[in-house]
Amino acid sequence: MSEKKTNYKDTLALPFTEFPMKANLAQREPEMLSRWDEMEDRKSVV
Repeated sequence: MSEKKTNYKDTLALPFTEFPMKANLAQREPEMLSRWDEMEDRKSVV
């Protein structure tokens, strides 16, 4: 008997998004924190 492998990715109706659907928080957190700090600095100027 030969088993046919099903590619379940083709059976799911996932939305298309502009942002990555990957949870790599350890790599992205420092970038996000610096961006938020920059936004706070800009708020104090205005």
